Amino acid sequence: MYSFIEVKAKDIDDFSKVDEKGHIFQTSGWSNVKKDWVPRYIAGHDIHGNMVLSCMMILRKIPYTSHYIGYAPRGFVCDYTNKELLIEFTEYLRDFAKNNKIAFITIDPDLHLKEDEKIVEGGEKISNFLQTLGYEHKDSVNFEGIQPNFVFRLDLPVDEDKEAIKKKVFKNFSSKTRYNIRVAEDRGLSAEYYDKSNLTEEILDEFYKIMVVTGKRDNFIIRNKDYFRDMLELLSPYCRLYMIKYSYEKDFERLSDKLKKQEDTKTRALSKIEEVKKDLQSEEDEAKIEKLNKKLQDNENKLREAERQIEGFKNRMEDIKPYEGKEFYISGAIYLYYGGKAWYLYGASDDLLRDAMPNFLMQYTMICHSIDLGCNLYDFRGVSGDLSPENPLYGLYKFKKGFNGKFVEFLGEFDLVINRGLYSMFRYIFPKFKEIRNKLRNK
Repeated sequence: MYSFIEVKAKDIDDFSKVDEKGHIFQTSGWSNVKKDWVPRYIAGHDIHGNMVLSCMMILRKIPYTSHYIGYAPRGFVCDYTNKELLIEFTEYLRDFAKNNKIAFITIDPDLHLKEDEKIVEGGEKISNFLQTLGYEHKDSVNFEGIQPNFVFRLDLPVDEDKEAIKKKVFKNFSSKTRYNIRVAEDRGLSAEYYDKSNLTEEILDEFYKIMVVTGKRDNFIIRNKDYFRDMLELLSPYCRLYMIKYSYEKDFERLSDKLKKQEDTKTRALSKIEEVKKDLQSEEDEAKIEKLNKKLQDNENKLREAERQIEGFKNRMEDIKPYEGKEFYISGAIYLYYGGKAWYLYGASDDLLRDAMPNFLMQYTMICHSIDLGCNLYDFRGVSGDLSPENPLYGLYKFKKGFNGKFVEFLGEFDLVINRGLYSMFRYIFPKFKEIRNKLRNK
């Protein structure tokens, strides 16, 4: 037997911070960010008075009606294998919805259905049980849901030295990902992060400028700048803005050093070639002639490779000449952490200098900082569930896969329907309106 009551925000924040399935989206901080929604905080207790469930639900008016929709993002938080608890809380939610004119309540629990395309034990049973309780299941392959249904998640060890963990995690990345991180570091990119304590309007403007570029390039609607400011202020200290900076001076210095090394290699190769040619002119022993010819071929190969590299570095130096004397930001990200978990939430990258691999350095920096913060999980967030190389989103999948996290499919969305007519209107008519609106905003 369980009891359910509305509680203070701190109660649900504290529970979500320590529970295995807690989530920052199930905190009052997240409800504060959603200013157009009305938050309600509900807790469940067992007969001993122990808190066993928390639910941060946000409500929003359905246009032209007196009713609301309810949404518990990535929640509610509890032990979903406890059938009695689910049964009783669902009945409570039905009464709560009727008393508060809520037409339907959507939940999308932080529960895995599959990991690396293999069924997770218990996930399917929970999904089926929720449906027997009257929840209507919705699934998505791309990004049709409120939250992405497919993500990459990287487990982080917590019982070792943090620097050792970072080395181990880096070693587990794909060879291409490790290479691209080194390219970013080699190109002189540097990472900075900002939170409420040091955020400036200038930095926020820089991030938003890059976000606008990203939205136009990838054809998606972006939030307004105030939304990101609200996140950084209202979720403090659990929200950070990461920015990757490019420095012409560092890049030019690196290229100059590499160019000099290849020019030295070319000089040595030319000298060796001349030496070997002289030796060949005076040598009569066939065995020695064969060795000298091999030596000559090796040095000619070194010469060709050095010349190829020299041409490449000179071309690169010419390419970056427009940025001479400049430093500027080329990518950014919004990052959240809470209760031992971290999430990459929003990302932006400029069209400039994409070959410098800023997004690889940004992800690696956020992973390292998650380790420093004692997190046991880093969530790369959404990818498509359609793994066909022809899918336009396949590149995003390949990028995140290179960090060697688990490819996770969540249970999906579940709707507890109270008012069938309003639910049907919202589900089938409102999406058409939203689609038209988005097309207009994209023009």
